[in-house]
Amino acid sequence: MGKTMKKRIIPLIIGAAIVVAAGGAAGVAAVGEIGKDNVISSSQLEKALDISQLSTAEFIYNGVAEKYEEDDPEKVMCYISYESSVKVGIQMQDIQFNIDEEKKTVKPILPEITVNTVSLDENAISYIPEDPDIPMKDIITLCKNDAMNEAAHSEELRETAEENLKAVVEALLSPLLDHAEYTLVW
Repeated sequence: MGKTMKKRIIPLIIGAAIVVAAGGAAGVAAVGEIGKDNVISSSQLEKALDISQLSTAEFIYNGVAEKYEEDDPEKVMCYISYESSVKVGIQMQDIQFNIDEEKKTVKPILPEITVNTVSLDENAISYIPEDPDIPMKDIITLCKNDAMNEAAHSEELRETAEENLKAVVEALLSPLLDHAEYTLVW
């Protein structure tokens, strides 16, 4: 599929800061329950990360989707230019932990980063040729699927999302781990 694209990755630092601030309260509460001589458990770490969904990166994509003829799937009916935003992240409750009590280390096992939301700027849609006879619902579905496919294949997006995720996990767990003299390892 021939596509022109202009993409840029935008870390969701503001969102991460809000998550860290909200999660920091849970971490501080958990610190009160753990002393230096106590052992850290996975459930205590999960409690410190008690946030349902976390978007860790945003993919801004200007793309061109292709609509094929119904009776000839090899023939392009029209090209649809669009602008979209794809947010990726994880379900925080899917993070698991390997805890080494002897070495006093915690290794988070991160789940696969997935697409959380796709939004499309319907005012920025254009067609070649103009005004094809396609229902808007079909156009939106086609463009969203195209943007999700591009995001799923973006190594840069995955790497940015993973880096941001690690930073959020470290910020949320560090008060708890520091107090119990544990170290976070990746």
